[in-house]
Amino acid sequence: MADWIIPCNPKYYDIIGAFDKLSKIDWKQSSKNIAVDDIVYIYVARPIMAIKFKCKVNKVNLKSIEINDSEFVIIGDNYINYGNHMELELLTAYDNELTLDELRVHGLRGNIQGPRHLDDNIKKIIATIKQ
Repeated sequence: MADWIIPCNPKYYDIIGAFDKLSKIDWKQSSKNIAVDDIVYIYVARPIMAIKFKCKVNKVNLKSIEINDSEFVIIGDNYINYGNHMELELLTAYDNELTLDELRVHGLRGNIQGPRHLDDNIKKIIATIKQ
């Protein structure tokens, strides 16, 4: 089992609205290394710029979307006919988000532009966030 962080651009997809209404969503699977039971943290880009959700991967390598979340798609160019998708189940929505600046203080390098493994320092910090 691995821990990942993936980005969400709220200009393209209303992830907050989706998880307010749904407990599971299908998400584009940019890495073939993501596996069932992995943990995925969703970093919501500007203007939030923080980790907002913790999810469990239930399914991988889906050839088509199984969960209709179209009402939350703002600009679908990145999602329609993407190829592989994965099913994410919401485990935790964070009220006290871990911001990009805080992530950088604890060792995150660069920007969160695609899926990446979470290092141990970041995992420890996330574990301290109040839910």
